[in-house]
Amino acid sequence: MVKMKKTKKDFSSLSLRKNKKISRQGALQTNKQAWEIAASNFYGVNAMPEWGPFGIGEDINEALIGSVKNKTFVEIACGSGHSIGYLVKHGAKRVHGVDMTHAQIESATQLNRNAIQKGKVKLYEIPMEQKLNIRSIDTVFSIYGIGWTVSPKKLLKNIFGYLSPGGRFVWSWDHTFFTDVEYQKGKFAIKYSYHKEREVFINGWRGSKGAYITYRKTATWFKLLTEAGFRVIGYLEPEPRKATRQSKDRKRYYSIYKAKMIPSTMIFVCEKPS
Repeated sequence: MVKMKKTKKDFSSLSLRKNKKISRQGALQTNKQAWEIAASNFYGVNAMPEWGPFGIGEDINEALIGSVKNKTFVEIACGSGHSIGYLVKHGAKRVHGVDMTHAQIESATQLNRNAIQKGKVKLYEIPMEQKLNIRSIDTVFSIYGIGWTVSPKKLLKNIFGYLSPGGRFVWSWDHTFFTDVEYQKGKFAIKYSYHKEREVFINGWRGSKGAYITYRKTATWFKLLTEAGFRVIGYLEPEPRKATRQSKDRKRYYSIYKAKMIPSTMIFVCEKPS
């Protein structure tokens, strides 16, 4: 267990808990409870074609996933189902959505009810680490979901198995360095060592009792992906395309001013070798 850190409110609001060990299952259960409360805060947030809090644009989205028509997809941590709806609208043959949160699956079901009835969409209320009985998928993707995993090796092994040879795995997450920088005393400063990976407990996250998350270096993700059998064919650190009113507050975690200085999002484009 990595020593936990303490920072400020919102996504960087972390409660110090020294020497407190928790099992993967315990962390998973705590996170599920947190997400049941927080789900409504993320309705439609960061869905395709955005891929992150500041967007990437339709042009990059098309380059990431390629042709959608008549293709099969799996979304890991599908949330409210807006990306699923986007794919169905653009001609996807079938889309599977995975999320452990009942509230998110309910939203995704309501949003994609017609596609579900037509057999184009199937939703699974399970943890992302639980293996699905599916094969020969064209593309697996996740938008700001993979980083929540409590067992990255198991998850990546499962995803590799879902794909057809030549299939693509595309996912986005907070850039590791972005999490190390905070606004302090009128300027942005590095608060944490990039080299030190850490598990933290986000106390009071989004109105919940809190949630667990592990920050991993970019190099660690490259290593995990390679060990799972993937070939990394692309890696993006997109500049911000849009700003919100909230993001103009320099003290916020997702500050547009911070994002203009260092990448807020990293996107991996991986392929299962033929």
